[in-house]
Amino acid sequence: MTGWVKITDAAKYADVSKRTVEDWLKQGLKYSRLPSGTRLIKFEWIDEYLESFMVSENEIDIVVDEIMSGLKN
Repeated sequence: MTGWVKITDAAKYADVSKRTVEDWLKQGLKYSRLPSGTRLIKFEWIDEYLESFMVSENEIDIVVDEIMSGLKN
C-alpha cells in the first residue's frame, strides 16, 4: 500500500487504537505535519516502524527456553 494517512486511518491500517499510534509517534514513528497541524503518515513508515520490532523465531525459542528452565527450578 502506498500513500499517506491521518492518525485514525493509520490505526485502522495497523489494527491498533488511535492512542497506540499517538504513542508510536512519541517513540519515533515518522510523520509529517502540515501547516494546518494535520499529521500524516506514510504506510511504508508504519511498516518500517513495526518491522523494527520484528522478533526472529530463534529469539522466541531462547526466551521460552529460559522461562521454562526457570519454572523447573
